Amino acid sequence: MGLFGFGKKKTEKQPKSQEETARLWQEAYRANPEVYQKEGSLLGSCTLTESVDTLLPLHPESQWSANGKPIQDWILSFVSITEKRVLGQMEYQEAMRRLAPFSLAKSEKCVLIPAMSHAQLDGLFEGLPRKLV
Repeated sequence: MGLFGFGKKKTEKQPKSQEETARLWQEAYRANPEVYQKEGSLLGSCTLTESVDTLLPLHPESQWSANGKPIQDWILSFVSITEKRVLGQMEYQEAMRRLAPFSLAKSEKCVLIPAMSHAQLDGLFEGLPRKLV
């Protein structure tokens, strides 16, 4: 954070009250995990889409399994509406660390990420490769 707030990360939509945060919590898209078979193990994936208020699970590995098997490996995919493509994918807990400054609220299981711009999503990859699994 710089002097006088310069350099602060800001979200595009900051709620003005607890009521607005509660409304966003109710209306936000709830990320639905997808599970894939990859090299003999399971891979879980959630998606964060540009311009969409989203509830993401904090620890999906403790919330979901597939056919009774735990899903240990998780990624978060970042989707651009502007470019109509996947910007990249990131290891899930690394994505949660990078999204923390943007979160509006969280519960034991979920975090509310407000609608983010293309530039904000793109900026999350600073210093990381844009893997596509």
